[in-house]
Amino acid sequence: MARPLSTRELRTKAILDGLHDRYHRAELLGTDPLCLVHRYTGAEDREIVALLAAAFASGNIKSIIAALERLLAPMGAHPAAWLREHPPAELAGRFPGFVHRWVREVDAEILCAHLGGALRRHGSLGALWRAVDDPAEPDTLNGLGNFVEAILAEPVDPLARRERRVERADGSSHGLRSVETILLTNPRNGSACKRMHLFLRWMARPDDGIDLGLWSDFLSPSRLLIPVDTHVLKQSQRLGLTKAKLPTARAAEEITRRLRRLDPEDPIRYDFALVRAGIAELRGSLLGE
Repeated sequence: MARPLSTRELRTKAILDGLHDRYHRAELLGTDPLCLVHRYTGAEDREIVALLAAAFASGNIKSIIAALERLLAPMGAHPAAWLREHPPAELAGRFPGFVHRWVREVDAEILCAHLGGALRRHGSLGALWRAVDDPAEPDTLNGLGNFVEAILAEPVDPLARRERRVERADGSSHGLRSVETILLTNPRNGSACKRMHLFLRWMARPDDGIDLGLWSDFLSPSRLLIPVDTHVLKQSQRLGLTKAKLPTARAAEEITRRLRRLDPEDPIRYDFALVRAGIAELRGSLLGE
């Protein structure tokens, strides 16, 4: 039997519950790339759009949504079917002029080629997850590693990868990782995997007008990890959930472990509210200061 919550834990839970009541509301979806996923009704389309939305969830929300709109426009009303029906050779030139931060047109083509291959092989992203995950494991880290590796193993020939290099002042240079491995991060590489944990939250948490509940039958929310970025990290520091200085994988595990004390069945249900509240709203009266 779990030990009772301490006075400090009860206080933290009360703050988090208050934030959840105030900010976990569907009318605030416009501030999140998840808003685009809600435009689609089919489960397999929502899965694909959610993974793309999570993969590109970096930077200003307006630029994220604009990039996703450009990426999704050629796919029409049924992105999963479109990707399934377009092998890599037919993706060249489908996203002319696409740019989002470090991502360019060819990067978008290659990412979509990987996803289309995964759909042709497995039928849906949900079916792929079921094939590579063990629901008896206490968290999603191993399943996520398998999931990402399976997608990125799909061939993309004849598309040509864009070489990315850093030039040093002394004239030397070194290559950088391919963009798709940055968009679809893997916990086995030491990444905190903020965007992939965000995707799993959308899939596994119940359909509450925000999260989608598409995988709740086979992926328990109790296994999820918090999608930690610099903002969530600072808020978690102020709430006493971590002393970590950087938004690392270890920080995500520590924060999640303490959230599981507060809500073992659904530890990251507070994530959307924490992000919406923002650092400024966690200061002062919300923390009793």
